[in-house]
Amino acid sequence: MLGTEVSGLEKEIGRQGEGQASGGAEEKENTNMVTGFHEMHSSTGGHRSATLKRICSIDFAQLKQLGFLGPNDQRSRQAEEYRTIKRPLLYNAFGKGAALGEQGNLIQVTSAMPGEGKTFTSINLAISMAMEQDFTVLLVDTDDVRCSCSRLLGVEDSVGLVDVLQDPKLELSDAIVPTNLPRLRLLPAGRSSGNVPELLGSERMQHLVQEMSRRYADRIVIFDSPPLLATSQSTILAQFMGQVLVVVEAGKTPLQAVLDSVAQLNRDKPIGMVLNKSPQVFKSDYYGGYYGHYQ
Repeated sequence: MLGTEVSGLEKEIGRQGEGQASGGAEEKENTNMVTGFHEMHSSTGGHRSATLKRICSIDFAQLKQLGFLGPNDQRSRQAEEYRTIKRPLLYNAFGKGAALGEQGNLIQVTSAMPGEGKTFTSINLAISMAMEQDFTVLLVDTDDVRCSCSRLLGVEDSVGLVDVLQDPKLELSDAIVPTNLPRLRLLPAGRSSGNVPELLGSERMQHLVQEMSRRYADRIVIFDSPPLLATSQSTILAQFMGQVLVVVEAGKTPLQAVLDSVAQLNRDKPIGMVLNKSPQVFKSDYYGGYYGHYQ
């Protein structure tokens, strides 16, 4: 479910029971690595040297077992749900049928509280958008504490965003990891640091975000960020974003928590809502029956 206002969620939040994540399992925090790497050229040694460029081979079969969307799983209810979620985001980003937003290709995915499925949504959204014919996707992990996105995709030990912010000798391109999905790139979280909020609010971060937004005209950048009510990092990051997507767990997240989290955001920017773990977002019989008939 996607919208630009919070008011339409009140009845849904109140009446939805706890359910499984839309299309699969809820966000996993301790999942084993599901990828492998292939070196492109040799390293000079040291801490994850930037000269070591690798391709992240995502194991989509294992991701699918965890409930995630796969690139070959395009005729399913889950695929249709993410098509519905991504379309207005793409319109806002590139001005096709809607007003072009400033840096609209920068999309932050967050939640009010932990465990609502923001990383699950971020990864699925990135995979769905990477299936588009006209866009490329950069998925950025900004949660240096849990690094859920980086761990799920097997890049938790790689040079990442925090390293680039701390080391002026590192370029953004040094930390971006290509994958076996041609239109998808990853920017890991990097090493954890106690001053990440200050790093995210720095002038260097502003320059990096502008580079992400402007370097490639066809690129969508998705930022998987911590919960709004758990840390200040997401509020700081939101000031650079063109759009924000807030994940809400059906039947569990209090309405007041949703209102408090959205109150921290700039309401002049598009704010979307995803009602996660809801068995009633789409009529499964319709989508399942339709695709089952034509497969």
